[in-house]
Amino acid sequence: MQLRSRYRSSSPVIGLTPLIDVVFILLVFFMLASSFLDWRGYEMSVTVQDKSTARKSDTSPAIVRIDGSGAITLNGDSTPLDKLAARITRDHAGAPVHLQPVNGAKLQSLVHVMDVLGRDGIKNVDLIEE
Repeated sequence: MQLRSRYRSSSPVIGLTPLIDVVFILLVFFMLASSFLDWRGYEMSVTVQDKSTARKSDTSPAIVRIDGSGAITLNGDSTPLDKLAARITRDHAGAPVHLQPVNGAKLQSLVHVMDVLGRDGIKNVDLIEE
């Protein structure tokens, strides 16, 4: 009498536990094999001030304006972002840098400028309003 062989299915059953083990091993492998993001941090102090509380100093500041289209001007002269820090270092060494986003300036443009200035070692940066 063979009752079991009659109801037995022909396709093999794949267990769920080995599948979970394989997924877990792959997860651990990719976590160990991947490189984590390299967050570069740098020291940069930014103070926000308006014109009424602007500090008086002996050196004239470098005023960097960022408009809504992302165009950057340094004391009125149009400057590409990749040459901004070099121009500030060359023409305004030691002077404070005032970042002035003009109405409609995108925050991402401001962050790009701050990132470039910080990466090139310019630390005396103030954020002023229009």
